[in-house]
Order: sequence, then C-alpha cells, then structure tokens
Amino acid sequence: MRGMQVARKDVMGVVLAVAHVLLLLAISWPVAVLLVYGTSMFDTGWVRAQPAELFTNAGALTFAIAAIILLCEWALRRLCRHRDRFPRLLDILAPQLSVKSVIAHALVLFALWSFWLVAFCPGSMLYDTYYQICQSYPEDSSVYFGVWNVPGVELDAHFSDHHPILDTLIYGFAAQTSEAQTGSWNTGLFTLATVQSLVTAICFSYALATARDMGAPRTLCAVVFILVGLVPVFGHYASLNMKDSIFSPIYLLWFTLIARLVNSKGALARSPGFFIVLLVFGVLCALTKKTGVYVVVPTLAALALIYWRAWWRLGMQALAVGGVMWVVLPQAVFPALDVAPGGKQEMLGPIFQQTARYVVEHGDEIDEDQREAIDDVLRYDTLAERYEPAWADPVKYKYVYNATQKAWDAYFAVWAQQGMDDPQVYFEALVAPIAGFVSPKGAAQLKDALWDKQRGGTELLTRPANLRGMRQAATEVFEAATETPVINVLMMSALYAIWIPALCLWVCVRRSPRWIPLFIPVALTVGAVLMSPMYDTRYALPMIYTAPVLLCFCAAGVASKAKVGHEGVDDEAVDDSVVSAGVPC
Repeated sequence: MRGMQVARKDVMGVVLAVAHVLLLLAISWPVAVLLVYGTSMFDTGWVRAQPAELFTNAGALTFAIAAIILLCEWALRRLCRHRDRFPRLLDILAPQLSVKSVIAHALVLFALWSFWLVAFCPGSMLYDTYYQICQSYPEDSSVYFGVWNVPGVELDAHFSDHHPILDTLIYGFAAQTSEAQTGSWNTGLFTLATVQSLVTAICFSYALATARDMGAPRTLCAVVFILVGLVPVFGHYASLNMKDSIFSPIYLLWFTLIARLVNSKGALARSPGFFIVLLVFGVLCALTKKTGVYVVVPTLAALALIYWRAWWRLGMQALAVGGVMWVVLPQAVFPALDVAPGGKQEMLGPIFQQTARYVVEHGDEIDEDQREAIDDVLRYDTLAERYEPAWADPVKYKYVYNATQKAWDAYFAVWAQQGMDDPQVYFEALVAPIAGFVSPKGAAQLKDALWDKQRGGTELLTRPANLRGMRQAATEVFEAATETPVINVLMMSALYAIWIPALCLWVCVRRSPRWIPLFIPVALTVGAVLMSPMYDTRYALPMIYTAPVLLCFCAAGVASKAKVGHEGVDDEAVDDSVVSAGVPC
C-alpha cells in the first residue's frame, strides 16, 4: 500500500513538472515571437525575412528566454531567502511604511529628478497638451481654436473629449491662471510639472514601502529605489506636461492599492477607509486616460468573482467607476460644459490597419463586393496610399464617420473573412505600430518639444535662454543612457512592457499563486500598450512605472510563502489584521 502511495506521488510529481515546463514555454514563446517580429519590422514596418525563418528563430529564442526566466527566478529566490543578510545601510535606501519614511524618500527622488525638471523648464509637452490648453480659452480669444474632430467633420462644441476633459481643464486652468498673473504660461505649467513630479515621487515611495511591508527583500526595494531615481526615463517623464504623466502616477497608486487587496485575499475591501480611497483613485484613473476605465472596471469585476466574500463591495466599485464614465460624464458633465465626445476611430484603429495592410498585400484579389464594403467605411480608393505601417492616424482619421449600421456590418464581415484568408497579414499589421514596445530597438524617447512660437505655437510659452546649456547636458545624458551597453537595457520600453511582466507571471504561478489576480490589471494595461497607434514611450508609461514595483510585489509573495511554510502563519489571521489596520499612511 505504501509503495502505491509513493508511486502515485512520483507520478504526480512528473505531471506537475511537465505542466510547469509547458507553462514556461507558453510564457516564453509569445515573448520570443513578438521580439523577433518586432525587431524585424522596427525600421520599416515590413518583414525583412520569410515567416518560416522568423518562426524558426522565435522557436530557438523561446528556450533562451525560458532559461533567462529560470535564472532570474533563481536569483530572486536566493534574494528572498537571504533578505536579512545585507548591510543595514539598505534600510536607509528602502522606504518603510510610515508617513515620515515615505515623504523622506519621495523628497530624495524629487531631488534627483529636479535635474530634468529644471533642464526642460517650463516642462516639455506634446501638441496634444498645447491643443488642450488652447481649447480651454473662451471662443473669442485669439488663442482658442475649434475642437478636435475627424477631418471634414464640423462639431459645434467648445470642448472635445478626444483627450480626457479633466486633463484639459487642469492644463487650461494652470495656463490661464499663469497668464493672468505673469503674462505667460511658463509659471503655471512649471508649477504643474513640479507638483506632478513630487506626487509621482510620493507614489513610487509609497509603492516600494508597501512592497517592503509585505515582505519584499529590502535589497530589491533599495535597488529599485536607486534605479527609479537615476534612470533618466523616470525623472524625465515625471516632469512632462502631457496626459500620460498625469495618469501614470495615479495608476501606480491604484495598482499599489490593488496589490494590497490581493495580498489580503480581498479582505481589505471590508475597510471603509480603503474602500473610499480605492474608489477615488479608480475614478481618477478613468478620468485622466481614455483607456483607464477599460483597465479599472474589468479588474474590479474580475476580483469580485475571485474574492466572493467581498463580491458586492468590489462589484459596487466597478459599477461606480463605470457609472461615472458611461453615465454621469456623457449625460451630465458633457452637456453642462459643452463637450463633444471623442470619436470611435481610436478604438478601431488596429482593425483599420489590418484592412489597409491587407489591401496593400492583396489588392488584386479583392472582389467588387468587398471593395464596396471597405469603401463605405474606409474610402477604398486612397486606402493603400494612406497606409503607414508604423502609424495608424492616416488611415483612421479618414474613416467615414457617418457610415450606416448596415455599412459597418458589411465591413466587419469582410474584415473577418480577410483575416481568415491571411492571418499573417493581420498579425503583422498589429505588430508594425508597436514594434518598439516588444523589441530591444525600442529605446525610450526624449521629449524636448515646447509649443512656443518657433514651433507654430504661442508667444505665451518660452524656454529660459539661461538654461540652454543645462538642456543640452540633459539631452546628452539621456541619449548616452540609451546607447551605453547594459545601461541601455534600463531604457528599453520592452523591459517594462513585456519582459518584467512575463518574468513576474512565471514567478507568481510557480512560487506564489495567490498573487496571480494582480496580473489582471497588468494584462489589461499591457494590452492597452499593444493596441497603441504608434510607438511612443508615453503609451508604455503606466507599465514603466509599475513593472519595477510589480517585481517587488512578486518577491514579497515568494518571501511570504517561505515564511508561512516555515513559521505556520495563519492566512486568515493575517487577513483580519490587515482589515483592522485600515489604510496606512
């Protein structure tokens, strides 16, 4: 009898080992495929090798990536096992979960980032931000110009929600208040960039302190703290005047709250204070980035199903955030402020790109009925000419905005049929715009534009001439970081958008399954990045901010599992103590 039990145990061990190998390959293979295709398509948007060769290379690379993941997992486990065997100096560098420590470490980060803040004073921006500011002015102002719209479509409104209306109001208030007080936008926008940098530093400090409090090795927290302070992409993007830099620290804090919720197995939802804070930052995530609501609501809904004891509290969170965005905003706020809703072309951009690439590749094979269906939505005659592999705007901004539902139905039927005819083309159409997010070639981009008069902007915005030397030095530092071997890995978008999440997923599944629900917002955010209309570092900023913290949370899971196994800590007792603690800091 005992021999049968031993044999059964051995069989189960073999089955489990095989399952782990298959899971590791299932994680590594998509990463390898995206890396190979993204690298091949990065420069031109077209594949430079035969598909068979690319898939062969991806197959070989899969095993290399799997080996790297295993090596990183081994290093992480050793770090967790020996987390108390390092110099006590690391206590100074790793934030602790107290108001004093969080603020002190945030001030250190802010001091390190001030180089970028001052160098690009009053804060670099995109055209989007300049447009948002101008949109905020009265219609009779010389600065104001009409709301964004699909070319050729007239909109009778003062504001457009093409960019989140809350961000527009924030930038508009800062610029107009500054102009009234000083005669320019500089002071207001620099103040906004300064506050934003400080808030971002506080969010990072709180996130790392939370991870350490959960059991993450202080060595890892200290290393992440140092890298966040010194790697240029963090300090530079924290001070930019653009909606992504407003959204990302809010998302980082919300993500940290979700990590605390997962760590408590949903029990924290019973805390009134935590419930309110989570709701507030969930709503802010949705209000400051168009994709935010599609991360927050599904995450809360999924967690409501996972943590059934708190299902109605988490369900209420999802309903509240969705209600604000899909009911209150369009039904009450937009009419009151005269806001035109954003167009649907942003969501449909990847689908439009697939059709356009198919037309380029197989134009001679498309029959008259299919051409007519495409023409009714995307203007077939110029579609092939408008297609740019790495940029979706030329195609999506020429769609037929007033197409009938019958036309849309016919178009989607053709889209589905052509996708089945040549899925390779559709896959390449999706990879081409986001190659920089999945390839080592996708280095972080320096943002040095200011929409002053020299760029076709306004005289209300200027660069201080006495900071020209500092701007040049900052530019050289940023470029050196993207070009110096080893260091440049820390400046690659793929590290944060793909590679670290893949590693953390394996670590959690293999070593700490209770943390798997944390990958719901991770998967949704990565998905949003991979649906971007082009490669721009700012689209990956939420993952650039959260990936290092995610690594710390996963390490906390590994460390806490080892502690539970050795000390017999009761998870339910831990949950109850977490609830009674409320919201730290």
